Amino acid sequence: MEQTQSYDFVIVGAGISGINVAYRLQESFPSKSYVILEARGVIGGTWDLFRYPGIRSDSELHTFGFPFRPWTHEVSIADGSTILDYIKETASIYGIDKHIKFHHKVTLANWSSQDGKWTLDVENKTGTEVQTKQFTAKFVVQATGYYNYAQGLETVIPGIKNFKGQVVHPQFWPEDLDYTNKHIVIIGSGATAVTLLPALSTKASRVTMLQRSPSYIMPVPKIGKLKKILRNFLPHLWVSFFLFLWSVFFSTLVVFCLSSFSPSNEKIVSETHSSATSC
Repeated sequence: MEQTQSYDFVIVGAGISGINVAYRLQESFPSKSYVILEARGVIGGTWDLFRYPGIRSDSELHTFGFPFRPWTHEVSIADGSTILDYIKETASIYGIDKHIKFHHKVTLANWSSQDGKWTLDVENKTGTEVQTKQFTAKFVVQATGYYNYAQGLETVIPGIKNFKGQVVHPQFWPEDLDYTNKHIVIIGSGATAVTLLPALSTKASRVTMLQRSPSYIMPVPKIGKLKKILRNFLPHLWVSFFLFLWSVFFSTLVVFCLSSFSPSNEKIVSETHSSATSC
C-alpha cells in the first residue's frame, strides 16, 4: 500500500455535482486542498454512462446548469453529448480536471472523532492490476448520484423470462443494437421512456409505451421565442439569469394557477406552459 495521501476535502465522483462542489471549494476556500476520486475513467457521471437513443436533459439547462457558468446554447433541453461537453469544458476552464484521480473507487470510509478526519480505502485499477490506497480528509463530499453503475434498477415483471425477444435496460444499451423495423415495447412512462419513444420511432416499425398510469406531456419547442428576442440585446449572463427566474417562478406559477382554477381547460394550460418553459 502506498503512503497515505492527505487533503482537506475529498470529493467522491466527477459528475456534474462533483465539478460543482470543486468550483465552490476553490471559490470559498482557495487555500484548502482537495481531490476528486472517480471510479470510472472519464468526467461526466450519468451523462457519460447513459448512451441510449435520444438521451437528453429532462429540465432546462438554465436551471440545471452551473450558475457560475451559465448555459449559453440556443437549445435549452439539450442532448446528452452536449451536456457532457459542457461539463468537461467547465472542469477544464476552472482547472478542476487537474484535481481528478480516475479509476479510484472508494471501498470504505472510516471516521475518527479523536483525529477529526476521515480515512478512505480506495481501489486504483490500472488495466488488470488493482492497487489499494488510503486517503485522509477533514471533509468527504459524496457526489456519486443515486444510480448503481454496476447494476440498473430491476423490476419484477411476471413472465418476462419467457419472452423470446431481446430485453434491454436503458442503462446498459448495447452500442450495436439494431432496432430497424422492429416492434418495441417500452415499459414505463418516466423521463427515460419519454426520451426513448420518439428516438426509437425513427427506425422501429412500431413502438408502444406500456404504462401503469398516464403522464401529462406538453409540447415545448427546442428554441423559445423569448430567448431569441432577449439574445439580440442582452449579454448571455443576463439572458440566462432572466430565463432562470422565468422558468422557476413565473411559468411554474402560471401553470399551477391555471391547473388549480381551471383543470378542464387543458388547451390553455398546455399553450401557456409551452411558451413559458421553451426558452
